[in-house]
Amino acid sequence: MRVLLLSDINGEQWAQDLSILDETEKYGWLWLDVTDPTQCEVEQLGQRFGLHPLTVEDIVDDATSQDKMERIGGYALVMYRTTTDMTAETAFSIVVGSGWILSFHTSAAQMHVDRVLDRLQEHSNELLGSSFVVYALIDEITDWLTMTMTQIEHDVVQIDNAVMTQVPEEHTGMLQHMGLLRRRIVGIQRLQLGKPDVVRRVARVLGSNDELGHHFRDVCDHLAALGSLCTQCEVVLSRAHSNFMAQMSLKMNQTTHGLGMFSNRWLVLLGLMLPLQLVAMAFGQNVYVPWMYSDQPLRFDTIAPWLGIMGCILLAFTVGLGFAWYRNYLSR
Repeated sequence: MRVLLLSDINGEQWAQDLSILDETEKYGWLWLDVTDPTQCEVEQLGQRFGLHPLTVEDIVDDATSQDKMERIGGYALVMYRTTTDMTAETAFSIVVGSGWILSFHTSAAQMHVDRVLDRLQEHSNELLGSSFVVYALIDEITDWLTMTMTQIEHDVVQIDNAVMTQVPEEHTGMLQHMGLLRRRIVGIQRLQLGKPDVVRRVARVLGSNDELGHHFRDVCDHLAALGSLCTQCEVVLSRAHSNFMAQMSLKMNQTTHGLGMFSNRWLVLLGLMLPLQLVAMAFGQNVYVPWMYSDQPLRFDTIAPWLGIMGCILLAFTVGLGFAWYRNYLSR
């Protein structure tokens, strides 16, 4: 467990337990950020700040949480999911009360808190307050999703160019990469769906001035652009996938055609050689074969039958091969 206490009096304080809350009554407003809280610690904070048991259950049960904004009594609960490594989702829970903010998240989402602290140091004190902290957290998570989607867009464009320019032999692992990118796009789309409604509801509740309301409207614009970017990347990736499968299909057809031509040529040759082999077997044993007897001289009249048989075989083979070439049997 790691606890951050940010207040208007003592500024930024860090602790490893909840003992830092012993003197919170003297603060004008405070932000308590808890990293990797246990159920017991969330229940303890719920008793301290008067949270409803269902609110505690929503904070603890990260697996079933959805983006939402609820007003319960004197506080509001904001659930705003984020992503950690482009695939895993995690909830970021924010509870906003009168003069205090509670935020709960896993250690994987600690980067959002660190960036918000840097942003708060850059802004003037008149903007610094509980409402602005909530906006900064929501805007930071939205910017992170947009940056993640921009990286995915870069990969999608690279795949689209590679499919159009590279030969199929260079597409090693292309299909797996497409599947991974599609899973990431679907994850970002799932995270983006409920966020615009949540931001609009938060703006109606916390947007107490025109400047803060303008900030929340800017977040809504970013979410709309994020949804459009997801749709655009999905269209480009679908086109690249179709082109890739078309190239693979063409390559398979060419390979099948080549194998068919190879088989046809060998079948024609075997078809020509089989009857010639039968002729040789039938007549070869009844004629004199050259050098059958080493002690007898080789004479033309003794090998004439053998020469006649061989000449007929070669003539028949040549005629058959020419006929097969003429009828394009060797090129089909």
